[in-house]
Amino acid sequence: MNSSFIIQPTRLNTESADLYLEINPQGIAYIILENNTCMGLATFHFPAGATDAIVVASIHELMKEQPVLQQAFKNVYIIYGYPQSILVPNELMNEENNKAMLDLVFGDASDAVVRNEYVYRHLIHNVYSVPAEVDAVLARYFEQGSFTHLYSLLPDVIKNSGTHLYCIFDTGQLTTVLLKEGKLQVVQSYCYKTPDDVAYYLLNICQRFETDLSVVTVHLSGMIDATSALYSELYKYFLNVFFEALPEEYEYPESISKYPPHYFSHLFAVASCV
Repeated sequence: MNSSFIIQPTRLNTESADLYLEINPQGIAYIILENNTCMGLATFHFPAGATDAIVVASIHELMKEQPVLQQAFKNVYIIYGYPQSILVPNELMNEENNKAMLDLVFGDASDAVVRNEYVYRHLIHNVYSVPAEVDAVLARYFEQGSFTHLYSLLPDVIKNSGTHLYCIFDTGQLTTVLLKEGKLQVVQSYCYKTPDDVAYYLLNICQRFETDLSVVTVHLSGMIDATSALYSELYKYFLNVFFEALPEEYEYPESISKYPPHYFSHLFAVASCV
């Protein structure tokens, strides 16, 4: 497991701090907040094509190499970013069908834990699954942790009116959420190899949900650079493209200013919605 960014806390009373740990098929990231001040941040990537067993081994490695994670925190929030998720309108929700729906869309989930969360603002349920062995090892390390899913939180990241396409870029993966006038349309993740792939996915979303390209605001966060071919490709089609800033509600260590703010903006935006 390779680290991308590490900002270690120099002084920290973990018992008055909150830990937010996000895990998806690409890697793990965590931030530590104490009284709305960022005290620590780190991101790590799994090897390409990592199996669940490799992910579990990587979690053990992370806990060993990052002893701060073994401290007692005021609150611990585990945020799953696995893409096996279906949004179900409240009036159609039947928990007995959860696993069958996921199996139909993503294949047999017999080795997965199936959960559902109600997204109150949008009157919709997020039915999702996570690998059972990954869930078990995290539950063992963080016995008092609260577990949730990224797709349950992302719809609340955008608070402005209008039409918004919020994008998070990771290594070969795009996660995006579309809201039209405050109404959730879709949350989905895609694997991509080229900038053309990304442009296709975003244009397809806009077409499917009858979204005018001239009015949608595209928010970019994660691993994308202003000088990249990916950014240039998106700028061909969308008029309103912005890199996300770090949320103003938090204070940040000086060392974070070495990096573009949008690299980490989504981690803090999601944390504010937990």
